[in-house]
Amino acid sequence: MSAPTLRQAPFCIDFIIVGGSIAGLATAFSLAVSGHRVRVLEKSPALSPVAGGLRVPPNLTKILVQWGLEDELLKRASVCRGSNLWDLESGELLGYLGWAEDVMKESGAMFYMMHYNDLQELLYNAAIKAGAKVMFGAAVAKASPLSSDEPSGSTGKKASVTLQNGQVFEADVVIGADGPRSVVRQAVQEAPLEPSWTGTIVFTGNISMETMMKDDILKQEDIALGWPFWFGPERACMEFTVHFFWDEDIPDAPEGWVPNVSTRSLKFNKTIVDPRLRRLMDTLKTVSYQRWMDWPSVAEWVDQSATLVLTGEAARPLMPNCTHGCSMAVEGAAVFGTLFSHLRSPDHVRQLLWAYQDLRQPRAELLHRLELTNASLCMFPPGPERTARNAHMRKSLEVGSNHWDEGALEGQWAEISEVWGYDAIDAADDWWVQWGVLRERALYNDQPDAGIRFDKLEISVHGASAASPSLMA
Repeated sequence: MSAPTLRQAPFCIDFIIVGGSIAGLATAFSLAVSGHRVRVLEKSPALSPVAGGLRVPPNLTKILVQWGLEDELLKRASVCRGSNLWDLESGELLGYLGWAEDVMKESGAMFYMMHYNDLQELLYNAAIKAGAKVMFGAAVAKASPLSSDEPSGSTGKKASVTLQNGQVFEADVVIGADGPRSVVRQAVQEAPLEPSWTGTIVFTGNISMETMMKDDILKQEDIALGWPFWFGPERACMEFTVHFFWDEDIPDAPEGWVPNVSTRSLKFNKTIVDPRLRRLMDTLKTVSYQRWMDWPSVAEWVDQSATLVLTGEAARPLMPNCTHGCSMAVEGAAVFGTLFSHLRSPDHVRQLLWAYQDLRQPRAELLHRLELTNASLCMFPPGPERTARNAHMRKSLEVGSNHWDEGALEGQWAEISEVWGYDAIDAADDWWVQWGVLRERALYNDQPDAGIRFDKLEISVHGASAASPSLMA
């Protein structure tokens, strides 16, 4: 484990984290390993049984390595070396995108693929070992901040959460890691956020490698690549944890994942042409699905009392099964733990929470825009843009390597290294060196903070200023 995450906070406080998914468990580990007392409240009776996969890009891999979790990662993940790019309707191989060795070196880590359950279990075990407590079957009904006339640290009173069974827990800080429909966010935001449906349903399911290798059709795909794509009009598909993005209406479909739906009952199953995708559907038999909802930005992640704060998709909901959903969650956790490893007194909490928002909010918006750019590029309808995209892809086959750094689509494929090269722990430590130490010196010299408002600072974050996010980054 690297030095930044071994740092023990000089002053330790109590945290409650609402939500035991990737964001909640990663944050629990990061804070617990910094010496703080952490309790996670998860409404499910056990770790989530979500049957889906995820990508572990270099910006996420680096954090797991710095946290000392590389061995566990390598046991559970497989390297993604590139992607074959197929036309969903015709089955034509349009192009190839390889993750070049120099790009990986520049980014500082490898790109992996793994199951959601494996990453969740890895983080759960690490959090428990670090001293965090996880309580399952704990559905939170309400989060309550410290009263506005009782500043954080000035009394013994704390923020609290109330479970649906009436049980109350208190902490110095309550962290909402409870997803897009966050209960904690209801206490942070003055007005509730309401999403709109994009018209797209996202389906996901798993197929074992053993099953694929025994199938004469499925084994034709180059499994060593790790991340093949099918592009189509307003739809796309990715293997081998299969994700279908499809324009299909399911009447009365609820929000959140709906498990174990028969693939034979889905309309899009009848429109697939490529024989490998048809075989995938027949082999899957059932999938989970959810609507892709478009959420507006959350203006404030920290409440006025600085005792409630949002993270993960409670702070910035993203599209389902996107590349950077888990990256954003774990990056936020790394920033939390690094910042609060410097905590020296109760009145320091407010500044660190506002620093967290200032560091993470621009980065989250960047990743959100990136995912939308990726999705639109994959699902161009018939027309000039789609024709140009396909022609550009075919050039990669002609030259036998990645050709995406030239031509009309350069804007979408630029700055991969900037997105992947981001180091959340370094970003938090840089903030401390620039601003935290300055505050410490002011306090040491018994002087005022020279008018500095840490909740109003404009922080320049490495990797968060990209004007044109790049596909696959």
